[in-house]
Amino acid sequence: MKIYLDVLIITNTVVTLICLEATARIGHTLVENRRAFLASSVGGLVSLLIIVPGTNYFLALTVTITKALSFPFITLIAFRFKNKRFFIRNTLLFFVSNLVYIALVLILWEFSDTKIIYIRNYTIYFNISILKITISVIIMYIILTAADLIKRHIEHNDKYTAEYRCGDYKLSLPAVCDTGNRLYDSFTGVAVVIIYCDDLYEHYSLDSVETIKSGKFRMLPFETINGSGLIAVTYSGNVSISGSEDTYYDLNCCVGITRSNGKRSQAIFNPQILE
Repeated sequence: MKIYLDVLIITNTVVTLICLEATARIGHTLVENRRAFLASSVGGLVSLLIIVPGTNYFLALTVTITKALSFPFITLIAFRFKNKRFFIRNTLLFFVSNLVYIALVLILWEFSDTKIIYIRNYTIYFNISILKITISVIIMYIILTAADLIKRHIEHNDKYTAEYRCGDYKLSLPAVCDTGNRLYDSFTGVAVVIIYCDDLYEHYSLDSVETIKSGKFRMLPFETINGSGLIAVTYSGNVSISGSEDTYYDLNCCVGITRSNGKRSQAIFNPQILE
């Protein structure tokens, strides 16, 4: 079988990107588009290991070590190094997502008797043309975009209520789905629900520098449909979301608190946190 390097690199770049997105979703963390593209490109280049001849033990060992080191390296590029736990978790999730992909390909290879799949040096090559790859990517992009638009339409038409509880303090207010709220705690990777409420802001005296210095809050940059800036984030308290049709969710999240500035008090959450 002839191996075309452009097909090899492109297909493995796309597969790496899919595995990174799966890692981000499973780990409830954020991967920037620029970093995802760069990390995926590295995955595409690593696929060139397929052309290394496995003629002796030294070459085989070199290929194995290079492939093994590519997982933490790609993870580091995509998600940065925030702390050791965060790095190890994402590396393992990325490794597992690759194992799942390989398992699916092996099952297809075993039961379909296909001639377009070639596996060597831990790398999978699909013997298909660039035109077919391009058409497939375009069709898949259209399908995913349409599915995302439908999902957003359904989610935004649903009515949610958020309840915040901390000790004897309880607050109930409308909640809004916003896929643009991609704020995660930089230390733990936990999603942040943003609450716009003057009463809650004043309850914690967030105008006071001493409150921030107390260690219960830390300042993080944020961006949602309501704007952007710095927000005080805390682990204190619990948040639950109730929706139509008697749906109820206890969230594993941090809470970001900011003023409503005279507008309606509300909570902003990413719908992925309900999954």
